[in-house]
Amino acid sequence: MLRINLNRLLVTALNLCVFISCTNTPKAQLSVKGGSIPIAKDLATDSVLVNMYTPYKIGLDSIMEEILCYSPFFLEKGRPESELSNWMADVCYQKVTETHKADFCLLNYGGIRASLPKGAIKRKDIYQLMPFENELVIVELADTNFYRVLDYLKISGGHPISNIKLAVNKDRITHNLDLNKTVRILTSDYLANGGDKMSFFKDSVSHTKTGLKIRDILLLECEKIDTIQTTIDNRFTYD
Repeated sequence: MLRINLNRLLVTALNLCVFISCTNTPKAQLSVKGGSIPIAKDLATDSVLVNMYTPYKIGLDSIMEEILCYSPFFLEKGRPESELSNWMADVCYQKVTETHKADFCLLNYGGIRASLPKGAIKRKDIYQLMPFENELVIVELADTNFYRVLDYLKISGGHPISNIKLAVNKDRITHNLDLNKTVRILTSDYLANGGDKMSFFKDSVSHTKTGLKIRDILLLECEKIDTIQTTIDNRFTYD
């Protein structure tokens, strides 16, 4: 009898808990307020934070302010080509083809994130020009897919290229390469993975990593030379 009463008591207690948990109880209304804290010149300086980062800033500035070479004129990107985009593509192509085979180089206009000043070129200028960790790769495409590349370039308005000349005449685009069944294109890993709508790179015959980053190549070039030499040579023209 005691066991039966205990069972009934347990069932009653469980039912009561379920009833209480299902009862709609009013919830407290939450009030959220926001505001802005303006950052102005008269804002008090946090000396603790300043003392914490100052040694690192001094060390970083000493590296980034290093003068690597000089430019005789202001360099900025432009389409269908520019002195800056030609220089970047040429430097990448010349460096990589010292150890690898590639038919031409194709970078992207949007990947150029800054201009280069006239005069001293500092390390920080190259980091601003190419802030990404993009590696150069060689993508081998069948000749049928190469024509997809040409169609893309025809309507794009121009991208940085090297070791190839392209001419657009109305709906037709021609090139000066002597190709067989495939073409090897030096490009960035971002583009090789379909970035900037370059989906044709995904249908590759082969994909070779060079282990070289675009920014590192540009830095090495600037350290090696005294003055940047580049020009517009009509490698990409629209008639």
